Formats: sequence, structure tokens, C-alpha cells
Amino acid sequence: MGPSSVFCIALAKVVIVAGPTASGKSAYAFRRALKDKGVILNGDSLQLYKGLEILTAQPPLKEQQTIPHRLYGFLSPTEGCSVGKWLPHVLREITKAHKEKRLPIVVGGTGLYLKALLEGISPLPPVDPKVRRSLKLPREALYAHLQDVDPELALKVNPHDHQRLLRGLEVFYGTGRPLSSWQTKKPSPSPFEFETILMMPSKENLEHLIALRLEEMIEKGVIEEISRILALSPSLNVMKAIGLREFGNFLEGRCTLEEAKKLTFIHSRQYAKRQRTWFRHQFKAQLIIDELNK
Repeated sequence: MGPSSVFCIALAKVVIVAGPTASGKSAYAFRRALKDKGVILNGDSLQLYKGLEILTAQPPLKEQQTIPHRLYGFLSPTEGCSVGKWLPHVLREITKAHKEKRLPIVVGGTGLYLKALLEGISPLPPVDPKVRRSLKLPREALYAHLQDVDPELALKVNPHDHQRLLRGLEVFYGTGRPLSSWQTKKPSPSPFEFETILMMPSKENLEHLIALRLEEMIEKGVIEEISRILALSPSLNVMKAIGLREFGNFLEGRCTLEEAKKLTFIHSRQYAKRQRTWFRHQFKAQLIIDELNK
């Protein structure tokens, strides 16, 4: 009897380009897509929304017309979204790209979304939307309630994170089990081979890029865009976009334009710092790019 044969199944490839805000992720992904016949898939929780093209720095229209871009600006700003809603969308687009013999390139700075794609998420049964709508309590009361029904999850959730508080409670009341118990179920292994790239400019370069982007946003009409969005009374998900509240205060006469710009810059810098910390500890990158225009 001859030696046994070992068969290796080649996994379909997916590139993930991650990094903090303004780090050059989209530009790098665009160059890679041009080089490797790619399709760019959005992995940023706020770039999902239409009407926020400038504020969330969605790729320029010219680039989107040159290279296929998916999952940008396809949700109404009044809709909510979560990693559980995003993941099926991106998996469908990855499968579609492979069928078209294109390289899927997922780009974004929402670490939780990218981690879910890499590692999977625990399966959850559907929850009736009416359950969430019934949870009309102040944030402090929501957190206290979560401590009662799911103390394990409450230890991991920021008491000010309204969306995660609601998610924990809606799962408990919608399924009869705490979310923390569902999360102990191991997700299925991924069918993809991932190439992970982390854009990580120095702190000084990143602050410079954030300042440049802020000026560009104002030149492109971000204040008018924010005015239109605020008129819709959007969901709390959208209100998390940095700059929306700050420039909203300017539009309402509560501060000057310079004060709004300064606060937006400070909050963007703080957000970038949190992202840098998260990616350093939670994202295993095969390639780290720390130089501009590389």
C-alpha cells in the first residue's frame, strides 16, 4: 500500500485593511484594488449610512466609479446597525466578489466588525424588534437592569454605551437567556484565508492627518450635510459620528465655528488614540504600515 496522500483545500482569500481614523486605509485599499482587481468592502460602522458621506470620509465618488465599492451609504440614518447585521452583508459581498474572480478588500476602523469577520460571532436567534422598542428607560436604569439579568455582560459593558445596554436586554427578553450565555457558543471556523494589514502612522502624523481631513470636510460642505441629517432626528447610532454634535451646536448658535472645529479635532484625536490601543492589542496584523504614502 502506497503512502497516504494529503489533500490541501485552498481557502478563498480576503484582505483586511485596518487602522485608526485618517490613517490612509481607503487610499491604500484603492491602490491595492487597482493592482489586484479588487472590490472594496466597507468595514466602518458609520460609513454604512447615506447622507454622511463627507462627515464619515467615505471614498470619493471618482474612486467608487473606478473600483467597485460595496456597503457604503446603503443604510438610512434613522436605521440602527450592529456587528450582527453587518456580518451577513459583508459575507455575501465576499462570496459575490470571489464568484466574480475579484479580490475582496475589507477596509475600516471598527475593530469589533473586523474581529467578527476574522473570528466569527456566536450564533443568536432572531429577536423581535418590538422587544427593543419596549425598553424605554433612562440609560442609568438600563444599566442597573442589565446588572440584574446579565451581571456577567454588565461587567464588560460601559454604563454609557446605550446600544450595548439595549442589545443585552433585548437578547435576554427576546430569547429568555442572557447574552453572555449565548456568547459562550463557539462560532464556526472561517472559510477564508485572511491577509491582515494595519495602517498605523505615528501619533504626530496621525494628528496632522486628522487636522487636514477636518479642513477638507469643511471645504466640501460638511456643515450643510450635518444640518440635513439633524433635521431627520436620526438614531443614536448615527449620533455617535464625531463632528455631528459639535457642528450641530454651532448650527444652533451654542458655540462658534472655531470652537466646533476645535472640539471635533480633540474628540477625533481621542478616538484615534483608543483605536490605536485596540488595534495594538486585539488585531493580529501580518503587515504594519507606519509611513505615509507607502
